[in-house]
Amino acid sequence: MDCDRVQELLAAYSDSDFAPEEVLSIENHLRACGECASLAALLREADAALAAFPQIDPGRELYDRLIAIPSRKPRFRTIFAVLQRPALQPIMAAATVLLAVLSLYLLYPGRAQINKTLARTFHRGIGQVEKIYAEAGSLTDTLGSYAENVFVSLKSLNPLGKNKD
Repeated sequence: MDCDRVQELLAAYSDSDFAPEEVLSIENHLRACGECASLAALLREADAALAAFPQIDPGRELYDRLIAIPSRKPRFRTIFAVLQRPALQPIMAAATVLLAVLSLYLLYPGRAQINKTLARTFHRGIGQVEKIYAEAGSLTDTLGSYAENVFVSLKSLNPLGKNKD
């Protein structure tokens, strides 16, 4: 047996939870390995020290009093308790940033200039989308005519060698 395996089994070995051949294997290793033997001696000392502690009986009265203590459940949840959930924290952070930007926008004296810039940018974007849509429509028309031309060319080539009759 190697040291790692013996060190894993030492606690169970001190409780005598093994078959005789396993005990013999562990004892042979402990005779050969000083490190594992010292660890086993420390475990025996710890067991002896723990056994020397007195057993305290709390008494039936204390036991009954402890059992009689009801578990307290909150009667109602406040809004703050709901908002402190970890799952809501990213949403609350995003809402805070949104409210900060909105308040800066609403309180900014040059808001009219921002509105003009936003409207101009929006309309430019709409114009770009209309151009892309028009180009896509002309592209599909062009591809459709190419497809018809290719189909007619393939029919006239007769690649399979079949008679038209």
